[in-house]
Amino acid sequence: MNCSRVQDSFTDYQDGALPADEAAALRAHLASCPACQREWSALQEISRKLEAMATEPEPGPRLREQFYAMLETHQREADAPGPFALARGRLDRFFAALLPARPALQFALAVALLLGGLFAGRHFLAPPADDSAKNELADLRKQMASMNQLVTYSLLQQQTTSERMQTVLAKMDLKSPDRKVLTDLVGSLAFDPSINVRLSAVEALAQHADDSLVRAGVLSALPRESAPLVQVAMIELLAGARDPAATPVFEKLSRDEAQDRNVRDAARRALAVLRLPAPSEGKPTATLKNNPQPALS
Repeated sequence: MNCSRVQDSFTDYQDGALPADEAAALRAHLASCPACQREWSALQEISRKLEAMATEPEPGPRLREQFYAMLETHQREADAPGPFALARGRLDRFFAALLPARPALQFALAVALLLGGLFAGRHFLAPPADDSAKNELADLRKQMASMNQLVTYSLLQQQTTSERMQTVLAKMDLKSPDRKVLTDLVGSLAFDPSINVRLSAVEALAQHADDSLVRAGVLSALPRESAPLVQVAMIELLAGARDPAATPVFEKLSRDEAQDRNVRDAARRALAVLRLPAPSEGKPTATLKNNPQPALS
């Protein structure tokens, strides 16, 4: 069976309506095809969310009456004139008359004010004289860089899943990516809501596991990851890189009964790899073998 036919048969297989021979062929294909495994995992996650929504109890009439009573109370309070309503109305009219109405002109005015402030600060404010002030400025720059990254990730979420996937796959083909590309891949792994995108990000980062930035990013994202497929891939990346900093995280995952069984087993195998002696130069690094495929549910 090819990937297209397998994925078209997922719904019938999940409902138990697929013939036995086709079901066996689907399982055999799924055991060896990472792309179909990702699609199957995404379908299972959607099914679990739909089942959880279906089991939520409907609100009773008493709760509905209380809600509408509370809504009416808030509406009356919102409609009541406040003590500063008159002054606020005058201020609104003043700024409406002062500021341009067109968005383009508003943007131009904001840029002009920003440039004016930078010019004034450079010419009229004294530079920092001591090391503490310099350190404060350095910390401020770091915070601004972090805020810029968060804004970038928020803008990325406005793209469709297929567009974000294409972006990750394009970066996967780069042989020598710069730091920004690696940082963007780590950001996709940590923040993207799609399992497929996060799993593709792990595959792209695995090619550069010798980079300390990649290992640190994967290690920081692993505790917050909830999808077993992605967790196992991240564990294998860190174990293949023999990163000793991952040992406490692996130990915690291996003992956590709330984790998926495949995740706990992968963490135990990773701990065994990290406890092996460092390989001699020229010998292959130990890797996780006989990794079981995720159980079909």
